[in-house]
Amino acid sequence: MAHVRLDRPQAGPACGPSARGISGGGDFGRFAAGHLRAAAARYPDDRATQELVGELLRRSPEFAALWPSPEVSDQRHLSKTIDHPQLGPIALTCDILVVPERDQHVVLFTAEPGTPAHEALRLLSVIGLQQMC
Repeated sequence: MAHVRLDRPQAGPACGPSARGISGGGDFGRFAAGHLRAAAARYPDDRATQELVGELLRRSPEFAALWPSPEVSDQRHLSKTIDHPQLGPIALTCDILVVPERDQHVVLFTAEPGTPAHEALRLLSVIGLQQMC
């Protein structure tokens, strides 16, 4: 299985978070916002959580729209398309594993072997966060 980390790369103006998008994120967005809302309520004095919520509210119109909803999704299998700035759309399966004793969720993005998405993940596992622009 090909894998790659897609977390907070150092970005130049033509590459990085502002140059890529996520679609099919509605279900995952609702899941993430709901669980972050629950965590913020459980840990009201946790500064890092409160700062993360504040940053997301300022920077993400989608998150700001989802934040007031009382919904907390229990879905564990979702689909998501990540629009990579050089490789284009990458259709992924998103599985969410719960680690209740640590109050954590582990999110796994995978692609079906032999698909264009699988080949894109294999390429990303080699090039990593290099800028190709």
